[in-house]
Amino acid sequence: MSEAMELSNIREHLKSQDVYIVEVPLRSKNGKYRQKQIRCMYLNQQTGTLLLMLSDVEDIVKEEKEKQEQLEKALKMAEAANEAKTKFLAGMSHEIRTPMNAIIGLNSMIRSSLDDREQVLDYTEKLDSASQYLLALLNDILDMSRIESGSMKLAIRAFEGDKFWDNVNMLAKAQAVMAGVGYSFERRKTISEVYIGDSTRLEQIMVNLINNAVKFTPKGGNVNVSVAEQETDGRVQLTAVVSDNGIGIAKDFLPKVFEIFTQEHEENTRVYGGSGLGLSIARNYARMMDGDITVESAEGKGTVFTVTAKLDFDRRKKARKERTENISFEGKRILLVEDHPLNVIVAKGLLEKKQFEVVTAENGKKAVELVTDAPEYYFDAILMDIRMPVLDGIEAARQIRALDRADVKELPIIAMTANAGDEDRRQTKEAGMNEHLAKPIDPKLLYTTLQKFILP
Repeated sequence: MSEAMELSNIREHLKSQDVYIVEVPLRSKNGKYRQKQIRCMYLNQQTGTLLLMLSDVEDIVKEEKEKQEQLEKALKMAEAANEAKTKFLAGMSHEIRTPMNAIIGLNSMIRSSLDDREQVLDYTEKLDSASQYLLALLNDILDMSRIESGSMKLAIRAFEGDKFWDNVNMLAKAQAVMAGVGYSFERRKTISEVYIGDSTRLEQIMVNLINNAVKFTPKGGNVNVSVAEQETDGRVQLTAVVSDNGIGIAKDFLPKVFEIFTQEHEENTRVYGGSGLGLSIARNYARMMDGDITVESAEGKGTVFTVTAKLDFDRRKKARKERTENISFEGKRILLVEDHPLNVIVAKGLLEKKQFEVVTAENGKKAVELVTDAPEYYFDAILMDIRMPVLDGIEAARQIRALDRADVKELPIIAMTANAGDEDRRQTKEAGMNEHLAKPIDPKLLYTTLQKFILP
């Protein structure tokens, strides 16, 4: 400090600047050092009179230092998140290319084997498998996006407990058999025949955990699932335990197991498949159901995931069983509004398979014209895409509902679109549509939806 505050040094600095500032630690009256700031300036430059002002800047310096540390921490976190997302996108790019290459290759092989029916059937089965895998990857990405944006909502419906667990076990056993892994299931103390909740998300949780257990258990190992039900506050609490004796999870990785964009080993995506989003999605869904997922594991000894979820239930009612095998819409006419030629072929094929007479329109404007020009009650239903050129499905539905004729007030208009979020559903409902089916279309859901509105 002595050198910095020498008179000659001060005068030298004031030749090129109006104020010369020095910060130094000085001892206070209580004996503790605090950061001080000395501001030096000429009071009268002609006489050489100097003015020195002493300020305590300890708190300011401390606050600035804390802000700097927070900024550095935030920058490191942002850089780490960006690096994780970059790795994730690179992995997803590889994952998506794998089924896409299979789909492209299989299509080419089908075209060259049209005369060999058995070979074509084999190729189409593989094509379906690759398509389902690709769809699962895309669904993971979309689900995580909706969860992070807060737009994900549960679809609450009644569903049969026995049927639900039978379906989970069918999927689990198929995976276990293919992997050469033993599988067992136990369901204790059944409280309700009918659950009321989101069966799709609950199934997604269970299938994800069981598939993970099978995936990380070597051939000859075992995966066990046990489910218990307990009534609490008028609701049923499900507790499902998924355990395996597989490769396990390292102790230092356990706290990260539910983080997005992370897998214990980078090679896991390549070796075992998957997006690395499944556990994070599953836990978010469990928490939306007033439950959670916890994990215990030891490397080389296996892993135990415990899922809890709360559902409403009804002892009196049986969930309605919907059958689509023998549905026939013979004599019914439907307007299919879709701009993509390939989607038209697929949807038209599904509809004609159930004896529909199908009329097509390539955009919303054409659909409005067809309904306007047709006699009353000519169409029994409309399947409406949302994003289309000329006039989109939302506006087309509004215009059809506004027509001055009796039939359009009750005419079923069903959205058939890749826009499957809650905001999209709200918009279609406000436009006067009756239902919202997400693409790719599930044939069974399509048939049961049309059955509900058309057949007595």
